[in-house]
Amino acid sequence: MKNSILLSVFLMFSCMAIKAQPIPGPVSAPQQCDFEGILSYLSSDWMEGRATGARGALMASDYIASMMQLNGLLPFGDTVMNVKSGSVTTPGRSYLQHFKMIRCLVDKSSLSLVRRTPKGESVLLFAHGTDYQIEALPFGREAEAQLVFAGYGIEAPEKGYNDYAGMDVRDRVVILLQGYPGHGDGDSPASIKLGSAFGEEFASLKKKLKTAERKGAAAVIFIDPKVLTSQINTLRSEDAADENPRHYLPGDPGKLNIPCFTLGTDAARRLMAGSMIDLNGFENKVAQNLLPASMNIQGEKLRFSVTIKSQEVIIRNVLGMIRGMDTSRNIIIGGHYDHLGISKGEIYNGADDNASGVAGMLALAKTWANYPEKPACNLIFAAWVGEERGKLGSNYFALHSPIVPGQVSLVLNMDMISRSDSQDTSGTGLSIGTMTINEDLRTLAKRVNSTLERPFVLEVWDVTGATGSDYRPFSDMKVPILTFHAGFPAEYHTPQDDFDIVDLPKMEQILKIVHECLKESLQHPPVREKK
Repeated sequence: MKNSILLSVFLMFSCMAIKAQPIPGPVSAPQQCDFEGILSYLSSDWMEGRATGARGALMASDYIASMMQLNGLLPFGDTVMNVKSGSVTTPGRSYLQHFKMIRCLVDKSSLSLVRRTPKGESVLLFAHGTDYQIEALPFGREAEAQLVFAGYGIEAPEKGYNDYAGMDVRDRVVILLQGYPGHGDGDSPASIKLGSAFGEEFASLKKKLKTAERKGAAAVIFIDPKVLTSQINTLRSEDAADENPRHYLPGDPGKLNIPCFTLGTDAARRLMAGSMIDLNGFENKVAQNLLPASMNIQGEKLRFSVTIKSQEVIIRNVLGMIRGMDTSRNIIIGGHYDHLGISKGEIYNGADDNASGVAGMLALAKTWANYPEKPACNLIFAAWVGEERGKLGSNYFALHSPIVPGQVSLVLNMDMISRSDSQDTSGTGLSIGTMTINEDLRTLAKRVNSTLERPFVLEVWDVTGATGSDYRPFSDMKVPILTFHAGFPAEYHTPQDDFDIVDLPKMEQILKIVHECLKESLQHPPVREKK
């Protein structure tokens, strides 16, 4: 992969030679030479997988800042003091926005089932790493509490389903199942009634944990009935990091504050053996009638302890701006530059996820910076850090920038735009997400797509309640969104997500749509939801 650096440099300088001078007339979309070298370099071994807070991410952020400066963007990051020889110190701005991240690791933990029998108590011990894994918290906790089965752990009375109806789970350990009613059968009555967006809106693990926390639960036991029927005895984390840390912003109200133990096959069987709860039967019944079957589990308690070690790490977004004619209005064009780093000696280069989005952002920045006329409003180009760790960079910006939400008329987000979904054998699929209210943006996206020589097969969907990428902090604040995603290839979150398998022509076509949507939105700001 290091050999790709020479190619990257050649491509960048070739493109600069071709497009060194601003070209009069309508601003045109980026071409392949505008992003190919950038994508190659960001996803090379030199960047060490760009893990948040690691050396590779710092090198990547410096490189992105240098490209913004090269293309003439104004810095939009931290205020800094500029010192020039023989002159007074003056305030200025940097391309980098620094902030703190809290990195938490489980130092020690224990988990045991205390079962009351006619002969007294029996204690069943579970082993960390073999029987269970645990989410890292901002702080440790120790308790012994009664067990409660709360089905899927979903509270959605407005949709006609509530696992917590009539249940008091305060100071108890809540057993929750993966999924939601009818999730395994799209033709079931529950799935048809709840709709396709129900799972995204109500059934994420974080949503379930926050609901249990709000109801006063002491801890959560998370199990998947499908895992119960398999032969897998050891859980494997989806995270590339060996220690599976968790990352938070200081004071983040959305951080998880109760322990969550995820059980493996044997441990789940042993836990449920004395409960008389038929998990598969529960799922089948709920899929048919939407009637939850939560219950207290008598005679059994769970004893647990968690010790956490944590550290503060300084991380940074990269931000540049093109000043517009109307400086009171802003459009943000962004994508995250972090990925998963190095695990067990293998580098997770993250070419598609998400060197592609950042390379696309920088290509658009270059295109608009070379245009001789000012855009209608400010264009802010953002490379977010920490998306893989919980949208940390975009969250920090949304919470601390004075322009959000009132002065931001649109956020364009690009995440994985250089490949195709593993099921998309023709390579023609493209997903575009918007807010519920923004039929204007959905119409715009479809119209722009129809002008392509070979239009994409579009999936235009509603991001409301979704958490998949850096659009989330802005959609939570009712800022109009256009988020672009080409699908999940087989190499997603593996060391094989490399530059040599990206689809550069497809990425160029996607950038045409992003570019044209940006042009239209400059002149006709999207509809905003009224407060």
